[in-house]
Amino acid sequence: MRFLPHKIIIATLLLTSIGQVYAKGDQERGERPQRPTFASIDTNEDGEISFDEFSQHEIPMGDHETIFAEMDSDGNDVIDEDEFDSHKPPRRR
Repeated sequence: MRFLPHKIIIATLLLTSIGQVYAKGDQERGERPQRPTFASIDTNEDGEISFDEFSQHEIPMGDHETIFAEMDSDGNDVIDEDEFDSHKPPRRR
């Protein structure tokens, strides 16, 4: 059996749609979305997350400036991996 390009595209779209349905179901049940990794936010791979990098990602609660300031515990205007790992997001009520 030979796969034609349009069959590959259809299969990819179908798998993507299924994943979105499951993710939406998790959110509707009140489950938290998965926390992003440090590497996924550190887009320039310099070992630090700047406010510009941080603000490109959605956050579930609060605003980017407040959360960034909370995570930047030493106040040097970047978040290093230790600061990122030690930050505990507030729990939903």
